[in-house]
Amino acid sequence: MQAQTEKRLYALLVLVVIGFLVVNSFMVYAILTKPTRVIPVGTGGTQANVIMVSGVGTVTATPDRAHVTLAVWTQAVTATDALKSNADKMDQVIKSLTDAGVSKDNIETTGYSLDPIIQYPEKSTEPPKIVGYMARNQIEVTLTDVSSVGRIIDASVVGGANVVQSIYFTLSESKAIQLRDQAIQEAVKDADSKAKAIAASLNIKIVGPTSITLGYEYPMATYEKAAAGAATTPIMPGPLTVTANVQATYSFE
Repeated sequence: MQAQTEKRLYALLVLVVIGFLVVNSFMVYAILTKPTRVIPVGTGGTQANVIMVSGVGTVTATPDRAHVTLAVWTQAVTATDALKSNADKMDQVIKSLTDAGVSKDNIETTGYSLDPIIQYPEKSTEPPKIVGYMARNQIEVTLTDVSSVGRIIDASVVGGANVVQSIYFTLSESKAIQLRDQAIQEAVKDADSKAKAIAASLNIKIVGPTSITLGYEYPMATYEKAAAGAATTPIMPGPLTVTANVQATYSFE
């Protein structure tokens, strides 16, 4: 009885093995005989024939805004005297500026400080001591007439300003927008020219742009230093540069 059962199990195992081999044979045959499908690159199953280029546009212009940073530094033995002296001199500076035609709306305080002046003794055994105080009051003057910068600096110094911190030139908001738009147009033209040059070299036909993205645009401020010792301080602002960048994608046939 046991021998007969073993024969049946052996026969069943043989059938399972044969079935497995047959199924695998059919699978291998199906894979080898199935035609290969090439899925095109792109969306929607279409070939993405594109040229990607970047364009840069640059325009220059004369600045129409000037920003002059002035300061009054005063020193006294006491903090009260340093502050009072500073306030009196700054009042006179502001009066000189307004007399020269600068609106108070274009004068802004940008820094103020009062610091002790410390004297360190030669002997390390003695403690340092405060011998006075330094008061600093800093203002920024915005000028819509850039040709008046030298005259305004002279007027402020006559009024009591003893520090000319910096001078820089910028664009008004309306002019900055105008130049930005011009720079963007030049950047688009540059990208279009590059795409056409690539297409011509490859002997392909451009269908048209599919996307254009603005990368960046910025104006560059120019900085000048006042020249001392002249009858009227000469200030010559240089041109400002506005740059724009675009990324463009073109399709071709």
